[in-house]
Amino acid sequence: MYLRFTALIVIAALAPAGCSWDPAEPSSEEAPTGERRKGNDAAIGKIRAGARALAQPQATVDYVAAEMEGVIKARTKSQALMHYDGYRVTMTTPTDRVTRITVQLTEAKPTMGQLTEAFGDPEENPKGLLYYYRSEATGSTIRILAEPDQMPAGENSLVKRIIIEGERTR
Repeated sequence: MYLRFTALIVIAALAPAGCSWDPAEPSSEEAPTGERRKGNDAAIGKIRAGARALAQPQATVDYVAAEMEGVIKARTKSQALMHYDGYRVTMTTPTDRVTRITVQLTEAKPTMGQLTEAFGDPEENPKGLLYYYRSEATGSTIRILAEPDQMPAGENSLVKRIIIEGERTR
């Protein structure tokens, strides 16, 4: 009798809370068809600042970290690491100059649509979508590769990683 009463209370408590035990139901990150995903644009300002800093002729580790409003947490000869709530940033530094910025998004994931609003129309790439940032002051072109959680990448796809680097000269 006591077991039945406890089970009844548990079921009654879970039903109004909207809990579901159905494994086929989509998770909170998955959007049902026709519904727009809401991404988190907290990292977009850091990405924009990183692209601007990388476009400068003297993009040193300290300069890029200051522009991205971050503090270097760890440093080796070839990398520097910064960490924010929801994402972490690794800067590739073969010398003191930053050549690549990798943003690994763990919680603060924007959508591809939010990146398109920030950087313009992208080009398709086998790994995701490729955006460009052009600095009028220095004439530099910076590539921003956004890798989605799942392929194919669409406007509502969440971004898992962003790589920012200077465009290769031929």
